[in-house]
Amino acid sequence: MPWRDARTQLGAALGKKFLAGAAVGVVFTTIYRALQEQPWRAAAMRADCVTWRGLPFNAAWVWPYLSMFPLVGFAWLSLPDARAVGRFAGSLLATAGVGWICFLLWPTGCVRPVVVDPPLAYRWLVALDRPTNCLPCLHSAFAVIAADAVAQSWGFTWPGRLLLGAWLLVIAVSIVALRQHTDVDTLAGVALGAAGAWLNRRRTVSG
Repeated sequence: MPWRDARTQLGAALGKKFLAGAAVGVVFTTIYRALQEQPWRAAAMRADCVTWRGLPFNAAWVWPYLSMFPLVGFAWLSLPDARAVGRFAGSLLATAGVGWICFLLWPTGCVRPVVVDPPLAYRWLVALDRPTNCLPCLHSAFAVIAADAVAQSWGFTWPGRLLLGAWLLVIAVSIVALRQHTDVDTLAGVALGAAGAWLNRRRTVSG
């Protein structure tokens, strides 16, 4: 029956997207953690930046910080076909590759504040992610690439793009507010993400 065929095709497409996303996640996490666990040299730890002075730390920012992950997941699910999945995966890995080179050659970190009785989500964050691999901020980079991919896939006009921009701004503020990165790290990540989004768009146009 037609509806069964459609359901089968949809399931196959979602399965391919899941496998591609999982593969990128494994590759990224393996290399990212390796650079944290076995750094080539000691990271330059930063304990202050301009925006930290005006933006007080609050562990509750962990929730908008973590919202980057469903944004990337939504971008994966929104991709229209296998070629788009490949382009998106390639853009993420190319962007991560630039970050890995920076982490290897110029390792940086951020000194985290001592927090009394933080939320469980924040405890998980600091347990799983060491305060290194900071410049550029791949969290903001991936958020930019994902938001642009969502805007492309859904054909968003300015209201939708404005909402995505507001989401990106909240994520960027949370990155700095949690002391995960400095303002310079975050802006460098945004610039890198913009380059990754451009790469994805260019490959889309070129076919």
